[in-house]
This record gives sequence, C-alpha cells and structure tokens, in this order.
Amino acid sequence: MNPKANNKAAPTRLVGCLLVAFLLVIFGGQIQKMKGQNEQSGRSQADAATSHAAIEEGRKLTLTEAVQLALKQNLDIQIANLETASKQQERLIARSALLPQASFEAEDGINRHNLRALLGIQIPIPTVPHAIGPYQAVYVGPTFSAPIFDLTLIREFQASGHRVLASRADEETVREETVLLTVSEYMAHLRALANITAAESRVGLATRLAHQADDLLMDGVASKIDVSRAQVRLREEEQQLIDAQRNADTTVYALKRILNVPDIQQMEFADAQNFSRPASLDLANPLATALAQRPELRSLAETIKATQLTHQGVIARSVPKFEFTGFWNEQGETFNTATPGYLYQASMTVPLFTGGRLRAERESTALVELRTQKELEQERNLVTEQVRDGQVELDAAAHQVQLSHEEVELANEEILLSQGRFASGVTDNIEVTTAQDSLARANDAEIGALFRYNIARAQLAYAIGSVEQIYSHP
Repeated sequence: MNPKANNKAAPTRLVGCLLVAFLLVIFGGQIQKMKGQNEQSGRSQADAATSHAAIEEGRKLTLTEAVQLALKQNLDIQIANLETASKQQERLIARSALLPQASFEAEDGINRHNLRALLGIQIPIPTVPHAIGPYQAVYVGPTFSAPIFDLTLIREFQASGHRVLASRADEETVREETVLLTVSEYMAHLRALANITAAESRVGLATRLAHQADDLLMDGVASKIDVSRAQVRLREEEQQLIDAQRNADTTVYALKRILNVPDIQQMEFADAQNFSRPASLDLANPLATALAQRPELRSLAETIKATQLTHQGVIARSVPKFEFTGFWNEQGETFNTATPGYLYQASMTVPLFTGGRLRAERESTALVELRTQKELEQERNLVTEQVRDGQVELDAAAHQVQLSHEEVELANEEILLSQGRFASGVTDNIEVTTAQDSLARANDAEIGALFRYNIARAQLAYAIGSVEQIYSHP
C-alpha cells in the first residue's frame, strides 16, 4: 500500500468524521423539534376546531368555552408564544457556539509580489528577480473550528435555558391575565343581561301602574298628577332599559376582541345561572398556593438564575479559553496540478489588559442580579397583598349577595302594599313610585353584588395562580 496515499486520505477521513458528527448534532435535534412542533400543531388545530363548534352551530357559548377559545385565539397569548419561540432560538444560537463550525472555501487568484516588500531587503544576487509572478494560485477545501474549553460560552448556554423557562412562565402569566379578562367581560355581559331582565320587569310594572292610574282617574279616585307621575316613572324605566341594552352590546364587542372573533360573527352567551348562583371557592392555604404557583414568581426566579450564570460567564472571561482550528484543501497553480495541504492547530487566549472593561462588566451583571432579586421580593409582597385582599373581597361580596336578596324581597313586598293602598284610595301614588325606586335600587344592588362576587372569585383565583385551571374546565 502506498504510504503517501494513506497520508493524503487521513486528513480527509478526519474532516469527514467531524462534519458527520456536526450534522448529526445539529439536524438530529432539529428533526426531533420539528416532530414535536407538528404534533403540537395538530393538537392545537383540533382544539381550535372544537372551540369554534359552539359559534358555528349558532348555540350559546358557555363561560368554559369562551375561556378555551380565548386561550387558543387571543392575540396577546399568540405574541407570548412567539416570544417563547424566540427565546428557544436564542438558546440554539448559544448552543451552536459550543459546537464545531465548518465551512467550504474555494479561491482562485492571480498573484504578483515584490520581494523587497515581502522580505524587507533586496537580495544582492543578479539572478534573483525583483518580483515573483504573476502566477495562479488555487485553494479548494473545508475549514473548521471547535472550542475546546470556553467557560463563558458554557455559562451563556446555561443562562439561555433559564431564559426559556422564564419566557414560558411569562407566557403562563399572559394566559392567566387573559382568562381573568375573559371571565370579567363575560360576567359584565351577564350583568348587563340581568339588568335588561330587571329593567324589562320594572317597565312592565310601571306600565301596569300607569294603566291603573288612568283607570282610577276615570273612576274619580286618582288625580291628574298621579297619572303624570306614573307616566314619568314609566319613561324613566324605559330609559334604564335602553342603557342596559347598550351595556350588553358593548360587552359583546369587548369579548369579540378578547376572543379574536370576527366582528360579523354572531355570538350568544349562556351560563346565566352561574351569574345568579355563583359557586364557592374553597382553598386550604391560598397564600402558600399562590407563592408556589404564581408564574410571575417563577419567571423572576428563573431570571435570577440566568443573571447569576451571566455574571459567572463575565467572570469567566478572565479564564483562558482553548480552541482547535484548521483546514484541509487542495492547493496548486491549477486544479489539475493541485496537491493536498492542511493545517491543524490548538490555541489559547487569555486577556491581560482590557482597559477596565471586564471589571465594569462584572459590576454591571452583579447589579442586574441584585435588581432582579429585589424585584422578586417586591413581587412576593404584591402577591401576598393580592391574596389577602382577594379573601376579604370575596367574603364581603358573599355577605352583600345575601343582604341584596333580602332587600329585593322587601322591595317587592313594599310594591304590593303600596299598590293596594293606592288602589283602595287610601293614598296617592307617591308611595307607589317610592316603592318603585326602592325596587330599582334593590335590583341594582342585587345584580351589583352578584357581579362583585363573581369578579372577586375570579380575582382570588388569579391571585393564587389557578384562574386558568378553575375556569378552563367544566
């Protein structure tokens, strides 16, 4: 066997092995990622089709279906998903700096050089020319480089992983906020529908009382002012009905924006019974649950880890780093006369003087880490406040709902009594209109108390970090 041929083939096999390993590392991970994305995309499309079914079939949309639709179509959530995907790509970029790099180069040129300029002296030999060339030079082949040890790149890659986790926690925060906003607007719409129902009932009552005043005027029992007072009251109730209908329309537009539904799409909502009979929220230890589950706290915790690793990476810039580089190519005056050439070398780099840059970078990253720790402490205090306020608000709203039910019952009783006194001619209809005012206030108080309780329940669920879990499942 020819030893020269073996020497020529050895570098080729080495470079080939490096390229194969490099491609397996890079594209193997990409293939797995693409498979995961395809599976996730298939599941998302199936879920989206299920969520659209209620709207397309023309049936009423429940609160759970509205929340599920918002989680799949809300633009803020989609933007958060893109931000997470961007962080994942940044992690791949950080990983690529730790992997071997290879490229292919081809160069063909005509060269001519002055020997004195190249050597710095004039060779005192008459037969030696003053210049060499022109001659053709051809270089064709791959070049490569690979970090042997670079602690800064390692720390940056580790930090990028925590940034991805922080971005996912931020995405969960956006999802929680979207669910809370969806529940709030959904309940606001149900409140508007309840106001419409109450206003229609009061309009019907005012209409009957106005007819009663007309009849009593014809019988000589009531006066003209009683009729006018009843008509004024009827107009006031009709105005309240118009306002309630307007509020119902505006809440639908707000929900369409949150759900990212086309404006021309007709939507109707169910779960009115959930508004008038809200469920309770039983929690064993809400504060401990919140401190363990709130995505904002997890995001800041991962950010602290990332800043710590970034600080360690800046410190590692003072540590020597080692790199392996080289090339293998065909060299010659023409492609036909080219012969193999190669260079393999290892290098070490260590900074000696940077004008204070490394020290400033260390101080800067240390300050960023300290600031993030303070932000985490501040966020924990805010979460504690939100949980405690949510508990107090939910308890107060529950008592308010109970009292408002009793107030409505008393107002209806007052209406019946005053209506009977007016019909018997004992008094004018001032008592009746006063009772109508009491009933209107009682209805508003009851609807407001129910709305306050539903919102307080959703806000407490958000405070403990479980609003999506509670409202996205039947």
